[in-house]
Amino acid sequence: MIKFETFYYQCPRCKCWMEGHILISSMVNQSILYSDGKILNDGYITEHQKMIVCPACNHWSWVEKYEEPHITKKKPADNFYTWNSWRFYGVHFGSNEGRMALVNHYKNFLAKSDYNRDQEIYFRRMMWWAYNDLVRNKYQINIERYTSKEMSFKVWYRNRKKILQGIDLFLVHHDEYIENLSRLVDLLKSRYTPDDEEFESTNLDIIEMYRQLGDFNSAKKLLNGTSRRTYFISTIEEKVEEKDDFVFLVTG
Repeated sequence: MIKFETFYYQCPRCKCWMEGHILISSMVNQSILYSDGKILNDGYITEHQKMIVCPACNHWSWVEKYEEPHITKKKPADNFYTWNSWRFYGVHFGSNEGRMALVNHYKNFLAKSDYNRDQEIYFRRMMWWAYNDLVRNKYQINIERYTSKEMSFKVWYRNRKKILQGIDLFLVHHDEYIENLSRLVDLLKSRYTPDDEEFESTNLDIIEMYRQLGDFNSAKKLLNGTSRRTYFISTIEEKVEEKDDFVFLVTG
C-alpha cells in the first residue's frame, strides 16, 4: 500500500501553514513509467513540487529540498491548508481543463525574470509533462481496452471521449509545445557535460525530446552513439523508425 510522510510548510510572507505529503513507500499498488520520464505511483506523481504558491496570499516560494528550515514534521498549533489545496496550485489535472490550467501556471512562472537556469529546466520539464498529459494515455482509445475486459464499455467510451478531446487540445497548442521543448533541449545541452554524473541519463532524455520534437534525424544520430541496449532504447528506436512523436507508456 502506498504510504506518505506528512510535513508542514510555512509561507515566508503571510506565515500561514500548509500540510503536505512525501511518498515514502516503495510498496505501491501500481507504478507507471512514461517515455518522458514521468512516473506515477497509484496515480500520484513522484516528483517533488519545487515551486509552492501559498493559497492564502499567492506568494511564490522556491523549495529546492524538502528539509529544514523550510519543512518541518512538527504539526503546527494553527490551522493549515490541506495538501490538495496547494499541491500543483489546486489544479485537478485529471481533466483536460485542469491539464491546460497547469500548463498556464508554468507559463506564468516563466513570464517572470527571477529564476536561474536549473529552475527554468524544472519549469519547462514540468510544462512538457503537463502538455503530454493531454495525450499520455492515447493508447487507451483502442477498442482492445474494452474487448480485453479491462473496463466496461461505458468507462472505455467516456475515457476515449476525454482522450480524443485532449489530443485535439494538444494539436491546437502544438507550436507552443514545440517552442517549450526546443528551449528545454538547449538548456540541457548547455547544462551538462560528459564529466557530469547526470550526463548519460540527460543524453537519453534529449534523444526522447528530439523524437517528440519530430527531429528524428537528430534522435537517430544520438541513438547510434549510444552503447546501452535496453527495452526503452529499443522502443525509442522503433518509434523513430515509425516517425511516431507521441509520448508512450514504457511500463505499468
